[in-house]
Amino acid sequence: MNDSHMQEILDLERQKIAIQHSAAEARMDVKIEASEKRIIHAVTNAITEAVVELKKEIIGVRIELKSEIASVRTELKSEIADVRRELRSDIARLERKIDCHAH
Repeated sequence: MNDSHMQEILDLERQKIAIQHSAAEARMDVKIEASEKRIIHAVTNAITEAVVELKKEIIGVRIELKSEIASVRTELKSEIADVRRELRSDIARLERKIDCHAH
């Protein structure tokens, strides 16, 4: 075998190694891309689940607050009615005293 044949064989071996290296890199890129997609999918699902749970909690708190507001509103109405009755009673009592002093 002469030097030109040996050089040709070495060049072909280098090309073969370069092609194998490129193929390995391409396979790694495909695996990396697949892993990235799985990670994105998992993170998206986790975020979606968290948002759904947060919405449920917000709805629960909203219902609880509405109930508490309604209860406080009812209590205040009752207290206002009691104060009105007391004021009417006081006014009537004062009017009777004024009438007694006026006569």
